[in-house]
Amino acid sequence: MTTAYHWLGGALSLFTLAVLLLAVLIVVRRRRGVQPPAQDGWLTDQMVQQIIERGALGDGQVPEAALDLEEIAREEERFWSESWDEPEHYWD
Repeated sequence: MTTAYHWLGGALSLFTLAVLLLAVLIVVRRRRGVQPPAQDGWLTDQMVQQIIERGALGDGQVPEAALDLEEIAREEERFWSESWDEPEHYWD
């Protein structure tokens, strides 16, 4: 019986090791696919394809200089300062 437990423990250890190696392989492949932005034009064809496939770019792919935070703040302020029409009451 002790031998069976040793074989079972060894098999489970090998399975756990295989799962961990597979997880590391997946993480490495995903990180290799994510490239930092180019110096000249920061949006590349590969980035556009990633946006189409995943819906967003990964962390660290959009340089801070690409975002004009002041313009974003102005547009947000303009949006929220607009007057909103009251909803029409169709059931009155």
